[in-house]
Amino acid sequence: MKTLVTGATGLVGSHLVEYLLERGDSVRALVRDERRAEPLARLGAELIPGDLSKPASLKPATRGIDVVYHCAARVSLPFQGNREVLLKTNVEGTKNLLESSVQSGVRRFVFVSSVAVYGDARCELVGEDHPLLANGPYGESKIRAEQLIRECEKCGSLETVILRPCVIYGPRDTNFLPQISQALPGRRFPLVNGGYQLLDMVYVTDVAEALLLTGTKVEAVGQTYNVTDGGRHSIRKLVELFGKTLDRPPRTWSVPYPIAYSFAALSYRWSKLRRSGEEPLISPGGVRAMARPHHYDISKIQKELGYTPRVPLEEGLKRAVDWYLNLK
Repeated sequence: MKTLVTGATGLVGSHLVEYLLERGDSVRALVRDERRAEPLARLGAELIPGDLSKPASLKPATRGIDVVYHCAARVSLPFQGNREVLLKTNVEGTKNLLESSVQSGVRRFVFVSSVAVYGDARCELVGEDHPLLANGPYGESKIRAEQLIRECEKCGSLETVILRPCVIYGPRDTNFLPQISQALPGRRFPLVNGGYQLLDMVYVTDVAEALLLTGTKVEAVGQTYNVTDGGRHSIRKLVELFGKTLDRPPRTWSVPYPIAYSFAALSYRWSKLRRSGEEPLISPGGVRAMARPHHYDISKIQKELGYTPRVPLEEGLKRAVDWYLNLK
């Protein structure tokens, strides 16, 4: 099978390329920086320089491809990812890639979305039929990209699948892992309302395996799937496990939501006024997220595609932290 992976030098994309090559697929990687992607070339991937914002550069990438795995995205972080940049990459970029895929006769298009499309869901277990409620530019960009995919699907010229992972972690993570590793060790870390709210995690290779299923199973066509590690992890448990793995446990204390939100809002405004470039320990959005459960139902992908999470949280954190510490 001939496959194209966007975001191939990123966390999910790089592991997916490895899985596809091991499976015997012919893998083409859309990259902006060929030097950064050299390790993929040494594994056997074909590198195609291109940019999602430049439609003409996508034609050589999609030509002759059977399945596109669209993993590339810009992630919104505090003080970063203004709305226009996020929409240009995550929405316009997806639109350009969809159009190129249709023109090239691609058979299937697998889109890596996010549970961010559910916003701050108030129910404890969120299924794929939950209303889509953006609570920020990133969630909005993923919702709009999903809408483009469903509109394209109605034309009947392209099979589409949407995968919605929760927080992804593992080796090569340059977003979540560095932030949490800097925020936790040896510091006082506030837990909103005790930190007993659920927050789902998933190890990167489990996401790669889920993508393989969505790209090959006929049952996946036209469907949307949540993907997590299947566990129930409270924020308190995650903080404690990270601290244990780093061998520098943080000092935690419970903070009522109104106090935590007010403090975070003041801290955030002060940081922006100072323009120091240093982000506060926690943002107002982070407090809102910590106050509500983020737990997602994966029974659909388990029943329909046979997805089975393989990496438990404690083992995955050890692998991820070992990689991060060796990198420093």
